[in-house]
Amino acid sequence: MIDYYEENLPGFIDNVNSKNLNSYNKFKTDLLSQTKLYCDKETDCFKILLRYVEFFKDNHSSIYQKSTLIIDESKKEEVEKFLNSSIFKEREIINLKKIPKNKSEKIENIYVADDGVYKVAVVKSKNVNRDYVGVIIDSKTPLWTKGQVKFELKKVGRNTYDMLLYMRNHSLKYYKNVKLKDGILNDNWFNITLNNQKSYNLISERNLIFKEIDNETNYMYIPTFSGDWYAKILDFYKKNDSIIQSKPYLIIDVRNNGGGSDACVYPLLTYLYTKPFYGDNVDVYSTKENIRKSIEWYEQNKNDTINFDKKFFKEILDEIESMKSVPNKTFITRSKGEQIKLDTIVKKPSKIAIITNKYCASSCETLLFWAKESDKTIIVGENSGGYVGYGEISEVNTPNFNFILGCTMTRYHKQREFEVIGISPKYYLTNEKDWIEQAIELLKKE
Repeated sequence: MIDYYEENLPGFIDNVNSKNLNSYNKFKTDLLSQTKLYCDKETDCFKILLRYVEFFKDNHSSIYQKSTLIIDESKKEEVEKFLNSSIFKEREIINLKKIPKNKSEKIENIYVADDGVYKVAVVKSKNVNRDYVGVIIDSKTPLWTKGQVKFELKKVGRNTYDMLLYMRNHSLKYYKNVKLKDGILNDNWFNITLNNQKSYNLISERNLIFKEIDNETNYMYIPTFSGDWYAKILDFYKKNDSIIQSKPYLIIDVRNNGGGSDACVYPLLTYLYTKPFYGDNVDVYSTKENIRKSIEWYEQNKNDTINFDKKFFKEILDEIESMKSVPNKTFITRSKGEQIKLDTIVKKPSKIAIITNKYCASSCETLLFWAKESDKTIIVGENSGGYVGYGEISEVNTPNFNFILGCTMTRYHKQREFEVIGISPKYYLTNEKDWIEQAIELLKKE
């Protein structure tokens, strides 16, 4: 895995240089020593490899377990089989001597999951991967029992933690920069003293939505900008365009939109645009593996004429040829930060609010960058995900335990300063009431 990232990751040279090369090499040596001691167990090995991946400030590049284990909890024999498995028996158990009861701003407290299935006590428990653990004190699923460690927290800032969460089937998932705010941990663990156990920054809807809120205001929700949705999203825009341009206010809700293709974002620029601006410079990292992955993507998608046109495929093939023409581990230019200029500035909508949250990522954040160039658009909500400095993600499987390793291929010049941090809104919304209601109020005050 180390060889793979050192050879193919565009952010490697941004994170490893002459100033920190010695410490990086020591870091590698330490991790390699740990793999010899602990990589006989899948979970322990995952934690070690995760530390290496997270060394690089590249949110797209990641590692995760692909668990296909499904237990039918209505079938006694399946549950018993799981309870007798090494997965269940090896889950760490901590016998709590004292249940913490502190003020809601303190991490050591009792929390209940948003679905009510788990109740945990967060207590101190320090090792190289963590500072605190969430220990089960009550579970409504037979797959978890009292005393088992449900999650681990590593403090990385004020009220900010990296979280290793064991899912219902005990597979492991990593969450970066988890916040504790107003008694709510990572949006879905609630201090038991809270009367209102709801996170208004989240949205569960996964379909395209358009509605007229009132005589002046339109609302649209876009759950993804995936290239596979291109035809569907384009049809959605066309269907609602006349109504959008008939009212002064528009709310574009992109909470939980993990991105996809900028081609799905571009039609929205019609409503945002107020003046010319410049895009970012984009480089592609040419390596033998990145060339192979580009060819593989083309072969898999070349017959999809619904979501991709001939011009797009020609650009892909031309770029592959350019990558082949330069020495290995060389950056080639995809974009020189050209000026973006439209012929028309639409009169309506005259004011736009974009609602975003930390799960708005990648191409979703392209929309936010464009919004910042608009004189009639405000961003409201919370900081976006910060998946903007590197892109073009692809995945390979690790030889040990078959983990899925993500590795980027492109690098952005100006946007890199927002990597991990995300794009901040003009107005931060609170958890006191519905975010759409707050957005309407702010939009009409502007």
